[in-house]
Amino acid sequence: KQLSLVKNSANHLLDLINDVIDISKIEAGKVKITIEEFDLSALSQEIKDTFTVALDKKGLELLLEKTPTLLIESDERRTKQILVNFISNAIKFTDRGEIEIKIVKKEEIVEVSVRDTGIGIKKEDVNKLFNAFSRIPNLDRIEEGTGLGLYLSKKIADLLGGDITAESEFG
Repeated sequence: KQLSLVKNSANHLLDLINDVIDISKIEAGKVKITIEEFDLSALSQEIKDTFTVALDKKGLELLLEKTPTLLIESDERRTKQILVNFISNAIKFTDRGEIEIKIVKKEEIVEVSVRDTGIGIKKEDVNKLFNAFSRIPNLDRIEEGTGLGLYLSKKIADLLGGDITAESEFG
């Protein structure tokens, strides 16, 4: 049990270090993007499956609405990084209910949305979501995190020619 805790902590630290390195590379213009064709539907199912334990632990349901196959051209590793950040946040800030991921092809673009029944964000705080090291204060909760995930996701989306937006209803 103790080794498992150490391993999880080490992996968490490695993820944080990698996020900081990725941000440094992006800001220095040195990030390498590898555009290739991959199946976004298969990738999203794979990501969903990796969160099974975390979802079960909190008693949450993750609904995934997608087509059986959706081939796109983008950077698969970076796309996965964004989706993992979104789902991690949704799980972190949702105590009951569900998380829904919808993947829809709209002409030449693909829209991915993540919706949850979490605690929500006040209107005045939504614009802070994509700032580096930004964490929205909530006196009722103490959550781990550095405030880098959404900042990094936004930077990656920009590099890939995409966009990220957020809407929330507090409570």
